[in-house]
Amino acid sequence: MRAIFYPESLVVLGVSAKPENMGKNIIANLQQFGYRGKIYAIGRERGEVFGVQIYSAVEELPQGIDLAVFLTPAPLVPELLDRCGRKGIKWAVIESAGFSEFSEEGRALEDRLLEVARRWEIRFVGPNCLSIINLENGLALPFVLLSPTAARPGKISVVSQSGGVALTYANLLSVSGLGVNKIVSIGNKLDLDEIDYLEYLLADPGTELIILYLEGIEDGRRLMELARTARKPILLHKAHRGTASSAIARSHTAALANDDRVVSAAALQSGLIRVPDFRAAVNCAKALFLPPVRGNRLAVIARTGGHAVIAADGAEATGFELYRFPQAFLSKVQGLFRAKVIKPTNPLDLGDLFDLRLYAWITEECLRMAEVDAVLLVHTYAANTEARETRELVTRVKALSHRYGKPVALTVLTEREELARLEQELDWPFFLGIEDALGALAAARDYYLRRRSLEGVRVPTGANPRTDGRISELLRNRAGGALPLDESLTLLELLGIPTAPWVKVRTAREALQAAEHLGYPLAAKVISPELLHKTEFGGLALDITDGSQLAQACEALLAGVRQRLPQARIEGFLLQRMASGGEELILGGRRERAFGPAVLLGLGGIYAELLAKTAVRVTPLTRADAEQMIAESGLDRLIAGFRGRRPLDKESLVEAILKVSQLLIEQPRIAELDINPLLLREEGILALDARILLA
Repeated sequence: MRAIFYPESLVVLGVSAKPENMGKNIIANLQQFGYRGKIYAIGRERGEVFGVQIYSAVEELPQGIDLAVFLTPAPLVPELLDRCGRKGIKWAVIESAGFSEFSEEGRALEDRLLEVARRWEIRFVGPNCLSIINLENGLALPFVLLSPTAARPGKISVVSQSGGVALTYANLLSVSGLGVNKIVSIGNKLDLDEIDYLEYLLADPGTELIILYLEGIEDGRRLMELARTARKPILLHKAHRGTASSAIARSHTAALANDDRVVSAAALQSGLIRVPDFRAAVNCAKALFLPPVRGNRLAVIARTGGHAVIAADGAEATGFELYRFPQAFLSKVQGLFRAKVIKPTNPLDLGDLFDLRLYAWITEECLRMAEVDAVLLVHTYAANTEARETRELVTRVKALSHRYGKPVALTVLTEREELARLEQELDWPFFLGIEDALGALAAARDYYLRRRSLEGVRVPTGANPRTDGRISELLRNRAGGALPLDESLTLLELLGIPTAPWVKVRTAREALQAAEHLGYPLAAKVISPELLHKTEFGGLALDITDGSQLAQACEALLAGVRQRLPQARIEGFLLQRMASGGEELILGGRRERAFGPAVLLGLGGIYAELLAKTAVRVTPLTRADAEQMIAESGLDRLIAGFRGRRPLDKESLVEAILKVSQLLIEQPRIAELDINPLLLREEGILALDARILLA
């Protein structure tokens, strides 16, 4: 892929000297950004633009040009690409729009495009993209005119599904002083996709941090694999997060574990840093270019009491611990004060200290302390009185941060014009708000902690002890749709998840006979593939204590279901011995298009969707993943023995989570799974109900 970013020669197709032509903008950008390779141009008419000759046919080009850039009408692209293939061109950037994003005819064009590309072994960017920028060699291929002075070289590369977003990141990163290295707008990603670019940039010497802006993810599992082993931070800005256009969920799990939550879970498990917006991404990048945040103890230095209070609130909100300074240090600081009317603590309020050289000394003293992991320095000043001293302070703080290997998050609060000057002049990242700085430090802290936790962790591959072979046999005899309740419970038993004693009967008379052996009290449930949520359709009766109640319940259940769901196929009743004690949970799973099977855990029963206090993880799960799900769901306090209750069996729940993970890996026909309620007790677990949907 190096030829895409470092071509020694390229041809732009779709160039004209006409004022409205955009192809010539590509050539203008190349010249303005200092690209030194050989440039060719193809157009309908011969001519010249910016000293570059325009040829009228691909056949006039020399053999073996590295890269072809297309900005022609979409219908012309397949034929022109074929001609480029005959000339030995192996790489292309197709900026033209009018393909599958536009119409069915455009989709057919894409099929032709792929056929031609495969015939000649051509790999290409796009179509429908803004193209590529590489500030290392001046390669600037967008069809809109760009200003070289607005693009600041740096070490951050951006892969974006949107051309507009790509240019926004280029601008924001340049203005903030971070700069950019490479930018690729991937468009329809018909051939090369985010995985291809990510693999290249992870090995690219000029790239130290990668930002991914994606609206859709095709191969989530490969993305996780790359992120898990990456030695560079990867920021994921994932848009298109809503679920309004999704199909109505047919199970609790589908309702609670929507695609966006799966993306967040995948990011957490693999070390991707998910950012919600541009501002968070840029701030996080700033923090990641500081020395690493190795722990949770923070020192805060501020010039006013109000900013100190705001910083204290922000530190607590982002999970930082304000380190308790030694009294000897606090006494030294107070000795520097002029009026001695402020009592120093953490945060340090230096409102009585006006010598900025002493701010550097105090910062160094904080960095010296082994217990301090990071410093937040909130600097407010007026440009007309302290501009020079501020720049000296920043230079000193930068050197100290590098010397001690700890981050100093500098927050500057001053006039807008002065901030703009600082962004142009400084080569050290600073923040424009206290909350921005703390949020970015927290994201960096979590990233480094997660990276350490991932090192040496063996992620299961699905080669764990296999589930009971009879599960495959049970599923083999069923077509798609819902698995009957009795078979769902049988599957759980084969999986090793205990169920409350139950029996299937076909009539009320059989129910009365079976109840004598099963024992009261009982629950009675209608068995029907169409009855996904029994409580909503009158298909469930609880606390049945004798035969008379059972007969009445069976009659009422049939009438209720037939009234509410006349088309339902009723296969009989499931009688189940009532169980009590413990906590009702939901444990389930579903298959997400890009990431595959995901597991969900949370509070269960009829309030599962209402409370929605759940945790999601992508399979395969480690034991640590299962334990984190329990904590994230807020179940730890219940399990430990809430309000004097006896502790519940956490280990049995961990094992059940891992078994569900393994089941979803081994049985791809299972599309969705609900165990709800799953009763977690003092000793063991007990599944009371289950819903399994087959693909």
